[in-house]
Amino acid sequence: MKTVLLAIILSVISLPAFSQAEKMREAFYSSYSLEKAGNIPGAISNVQSVYDDKSYECNLRLAYLKYMSKSYDESATYYKASIELRPLAIEPRMGYVLPLIALNKWEEVIAEYKTILTIDSKNSIVNYRLGYIYYARKDFKNAYTHFERVVSLYPFDYDGLIMLAWTNYQLGKSMEAKQLFEKALLYAPNDKSAKDGLGMIK
Repeated sequence: MKTVLLAIILSVISLPAFSQAEKMREAFYSSYSLEKAGNIPGAISNVQSVYDDKSYECNLRLAYLKYMSKSYDESATYYKASIELRPLAIEPRMGYVLPLIALNKWEEVIAEYKTILTIDSKNSIVNYRLGYIYYARKDFKNAYTHFERVVSLYPFDYDGLIMLAWTNYQLGKSMEAKQLFEKALLYAPNDKSAKDGLGMIK
């Protein structure tokens, strides 16, 4: 009798948690379906109906959806909440830079990319993007640091090769640039950028 009573009590205690998990799953499922159909406000509403500020998944999902709806300040707020919940995670930080870029907050973008690199120094995507920002600013010394890291990790990656080649050219390192332009042409034999670079060195 005691065993049966204990089983009933345990099943009742666990029921609300299971019910909340089911609600969360259904809300996310509906949210994905509505997003696919182009109904972003509806997708947001579904997640908000089960929102828990301690839920990493809720914050991350809403951050993305708010970004898609061009509510960039709100998106950034949810991404920051996700980061606070999982400070060592790369995922929310990569998302966080999206509304920052849309808001033209480039210094904050750079700061966030640098933070990511303190967690994962070999992140090739972040190294490339940070290198590109520096290159666009004509800060070729810092651009070189990041593009060189990309090429050291992916020696036959076109994007890394071509940007490191141009960075070397801008730094006056013609021989290094020439070798990199030639390697880029092995990847893309008709590449205009690499051919232009070689033409400028000759």
